[in-house]
Amino acid sequence: MKPSRPFARHPSPLLFLAAALALTSACAASGAADKRSEPESSAPPERPVIQPEDPIGKFLADADNAIYQWCKLALTGSTPAHKNQQRALEGVLVDRASRRADALIAELSAGPPINRIRAAAMLGFSRRSEAQSPLLSALSDPHPDVVHNALLGLAVLGRADTPLEAICHAAEFSVDPQTRAQAAFALRSILNNGGAGACALGTARRGLADSEPFVRSQCALAVGLLGDRESVPALEAQLRDTLPHVQSATVEGLLLLTERNPESKGPVGRALVKAWGAADDEQPLKALAMAALVRIADVNYGTDLTLWTEWSNRLP
Repeated sequence: MKPSRPFARHPSPLLFLAAALALTSACAASGAADKRSEPESSAPPERPVIQPEDPIGKFLADADNAIYQWCKLALTGSTPAHKNQQRALEGVLVDRASRRADALIAELSAGPPINRIRAAAMLGFSRRSEAQSPLLSALSDPHPDVVHNALLGLAVLGRADTPLEAICHAAEFSVDPQTRAQAAFALRSILNNGGAGACALGTARRGLADSEPFVRSQCALAVGLLGDRESVPALEAQLRDTLPHVQSATVEGLLLLTERNPESKGPVGRALVKAWGAADDEQPLKALAMAALVRIADVNYGTDLTLWTEWSNRLP
C-alpha cells in the first residue's frame, strides 16, 4: 500500500515524471508516434508563477504546483505548444531552484514535513553540486514522502558522481514499492548520466524480478545502460510481461545493451525476433520489436519471419 501524503495536495507529483521519462525513452526507441491522450485543451496551460523572493512557505507551495504542471506536461503533452511550455516551465524551475538553493537545503535539513517534502523535489532542479549531499542525507528522513522526493530529486539532479549505495539499498530492500520504484528511477537516471557503482549491476539484475512494474522497467533500462549481456535471458522473459510500459522499457533496454556491448547483438536480435514472431498484430510489442530489429540490423526484412530468423541466427 502506498503511504498517504497528508500535506501534499498532489500525490507524489514527480512519480508522474518518472513514468513520463520511461515512456518517452521507450517511444524514442521504437520511433513510433506517442499515442498517449491529449490534454483536455490544445492550448498550453497557464504557467504557474514562482516569485523568487516570496517567503519560503509560499515559494515551496508555488513550486509544488509548478512541478505538478511540469510533470503533467511531460506525461500528457504531445503538441508543440505543450512541449514548448514544458521547456519554458523547466527553465523557470531551474532558475528559481538555483536562486533559492541555500533556503531549499535549509528546509530539507530542518523544516517541517511539508517543507521537507517540497524542498526535496525542488532541490533536484537546482543543478547545484551542493544539493547532492542534503538529498542523500534525506534518504534517512523519518517521513516516507521526503524519502520519495529525495530519491526523485537525485534523479532530476542526475549527477554522475552520486554515491549509489543508499539508492541501491532502497531499490532492493525497501518494503515500500513506491520507494523501490523511485530509487530504481534514480539509479537509472544517474547511470544514464555516466554514474557508476559496485552495487549497480546486482541491484539492476535483481530488480528485473521485482513485484513492482516500474522497478522492472527502470532496471531493464539500467542493465542495458550497463551493457550486461548476461541479462539478455531475463530481458527476453520480461518481453512477455503483461504491461505495455514494461515491455517498452525492456525493448529500450535491449537496444541500449547492443549500443554499450555490440557483442550482444546476436542474443538480443534472436530474443527480439522470437518476441516479434509470437506477438499478436494488435499488441504494441509487435511494432516495438520490429522497430528495434530494424535499428539493430540496419536493414528491413518487413514481415518475413524466416528472413529475420536467418539474419539473427547468422549473428554470433
